Amino acid sequence: MTDVRLETQAQTRSVAVPPLDHRAPVLSPVTRRAMGRALGLYAVVWTVATGLAVTGRQPLVDIGASLYLPGGAHLANGHLVHGAVVLASFAVCVLLWWMIGAFAAPLAVWAIDVVAVAVISHGQAGGAELALVAAAVPALLVASFTWHAIRHRLRLRRAGHLNERLAARSFAVTTIPSQASLPVREASVDDLSRLRFALDLALQPLESFAGFDRRDQFREAALRYQLCILGYALSAFQYNSAPAFGGYLTEAHARSIAKMSDRRVWGYWALENAWGRFSLGRDPVANDDNIMLTGWQGASVGMFETLSDDRFSRPGALTYRWSDDEEYPYEFGSLASSIQRNMERSEYTLYSCEPRWIYPVCNTFGVNTLALHDRLHGTTHFDELEDRIRQAYLEEFHRPDGRVVGVRSETLGLSWSPWSGDGVWLPTTYWMHPTMPDLAHRSWWLMRETVLQEDEGRFSLPPSLANRCDSGSYAFGKATFGQVLLAMAAREIGDEEVASSVLDQLDHEETIERSGGAARYTGLSTQGNLYALMARFGRHAGVRDLVRHGLPETWQNGPRLAEAAYPDVLVAKAVTDGRALECVLHPGGEPVRTRVLVDRLRPGGHYVVRGATEVEVVADARGGATLEIDLGGRTELTVEPAP
Repeated sequence: MTDVRLETQAQTRSVAVPPLDHRAPVLSPVTRRAMGRALGLYAVVWTVATGLAVTGRQPLVDIGASLYLPGGAHLANGHLVHGAVVLASFAVCVLLWWMIGAFAAPLAVWAIDVVAVAVISHGQAGGAELALVAAAVPALLVASFTWHAIRHRLRLRRAGHLNERLAARSFAVTTIPSQASLPVREASVDDLSRLRFALDLALQPLESFAGFDRRDQFREAALRYQLCILGYALSAFQYNSAPAFGGYLTEAHARSIAKMSDRRVWGYWALENAWGRFSLGRDPVANDDNIMLTGWQGASVGMFETLSDDRFSRPGALTYRWSDDEEYPYEFGSLASSIQRNMERSEYTLYSCEPRWIYPVCNTFGVNTLALHDRLHGTTHFDELEDRIRQAYLEEFHRPDGRVVGVRSETLGLSWSPWSGDGVWLPTTYWMHPTMPDLAHRSWWLMRETVLQEDEGRFSLPPSLANRCDSGSYAFGKATFGQVLLAMAAREIGDEEVASSVLDQLDHEETIERSGGAARYTGLSTQGNLYALMARFGRHAGVRDLVRHGLPETWQNGPRLAEAAYPDVLVAKAVTDGRALECVLHPGGEPVRTRVLVDRLRPGGHYVVRGATEVEVVADARGGATLEIDLGGRTELTVEPAP
């Protein structure tokens, strides 16, 4: 059988990427409308406040002052400490709104302040002080807009200079598939020890979460993200090293998906929906937000179905259980339909993770879910939304200089500049590649040209606070997490120089913990270690091929290593050409004699075997055959039709 290697040249076509919009308006169209509505509402509140303030009667004046601004009555009456406490509380609650979707929190602080001053009047506010309070928010808005306009003008100028260089470049985008014969790489012994970290996480009992980081279930360290990235890492290994192996690899990925049904994983939604949308509904799928679950899990399910079987497309296969009496039964198609419905509904096309906050990186998972479902089930979800999705990313979620807008409020239209860092930009680039490869290549070029630092062949991100944060544990100080994301994106885009350099640097400089045959970076979160596996087992256009092309027909129908004992048998390679099976196996520990099952053979067919105690087998009526193998080291196993 032909040995297909990773180094095979990818098939590409030259494309011109979209230029940066050096004439972009200071506010993009949808954002302008969202801000206009928010300002209109505040104008109504401000007018009511003025009407109360001009009466000169208490407590109406104080109520008006507090409507101008949380803490306004305290400030207008000279109680600066009280006013500062209310303003600080309001600011903290705005942060909570962003972090956990608690839209009710800042509204509650403001409302409590208004009620408090209505009950406990401070006396007569001074005219000058009251005027300052009335002018505070309008002045802040004018100053903020002016600052934004200045920065926007600088970004437009920068976009013009970058466009001159972009115009002289063409970019090699891979075809679908990227190669006539998709590459399959044999995993090294060290690769297998890293893989065992993921397998040990996934193969534990469904109710157990040993080895997962438990910080919170709202933000980046949540279990749902670790479980989904676990599935992506297993998919990367299976697609690029062992497409003809099922067994414990399939079971591990299936368990990572099934664990998502545990209330400890998805129960956060009941709270977020309550304090973010003022709804008591707990359904994690049938709602107007939560692409941080439907999109992330949908991508994992689509990869699983591509590589294994359609069990999660069967009715009720994805059932989220709240209690013995309350559950929400869904399946893969339900996730895709929810994403499609919300994208069609949303003015931004992209829609919220936490209520009212839109993250473009999370929406890339939703987009890939649609593309996967379309390919597997013949739907047209992505095709129908493709133009709107592209327009949204280009107009609403990219700055003029090409950087990704990391988050935007659907309610206020605001974005946070700190959330446009490289740790958001890199995974967005990675996950855009399957469906928007031109934008992904433009992003990577901008990253290399404007951000990436190189010193004698060593590549790194700038030493910013965000780039020194491990999002899987919220630990600050080390660059490891960002470097992992850098390698992951570089390899998918095809910049092997960066990817290999960064991974080699990590292996030589990071402490590696080895226990029970498994290996992981000691100072990196579980999530970071799983991302490192995606980088390690990835390849140029690997995710693009997996999402848009899937398995070649020969891989779908040819012989497969169906069962092997874990951890006795470690599969470094398993590939079929449609007729024969080629595997490379290693013992998980001491030398062992073990049995493996090969299926998808021709029922009753005679096969020649190498690497097992049998030299010839006859497939049973179901196309299966059991082989006995002595594993003492690297062992090549081949099964091919007898001449």
